Amino acid sequence: MDKKKLLAGVFSAALILGATSGYCQEPEPPFDARPPHHERMEREHHRLADRLNLSEEQKKQAEEIRKEGREKMEPLMEEMKDLREKMDSVRKENMKEFEKILSDEQKTELEKIKAERKEKFKARRPHPRGERPIGPKERPLPPKPEK
Repeated sequence: MDKKKLLAGVFSAALILGATSGYCQEPEPPFDARPPHHERMEREHHRLADRLNLSEEQKKQAEEIRKEGREKMEPLMEEMKDLREKMDSVRKENMKEFEKILSDEQKTELEKIKAERKEKFKARRPHPRGERPIGPKERPLPPKPEK
């Protein structure tokens, strides 16, 4: 009988200590943010160069080609950004006009629909930009062996 009480006491102590030890530990850091786009692209360029076994001269030429391409694309990216902003403005204005024709009941139902869509979107994309876990393709490359 005393063995049972002793065993129960030891078990209870272990359970309590185990349950509370989690509170003493430092919290886990949040998911690693994805590296910036330029770092991911740099990594991809290194992988491609290694896989194709590019010479140093070819690597320099490839970098120059990428640099020229970036310079050509920058103004286009700005145009796209401006167009997106204009499109968003038109969408918002259209929604305001659409809501004007709705009854109060319809407006309430529309708000429910918007909330449902927002939840579905969150479910499909659980990590906001910059807070996604690093995927297998985005893990840091091992250092290159020196020749």
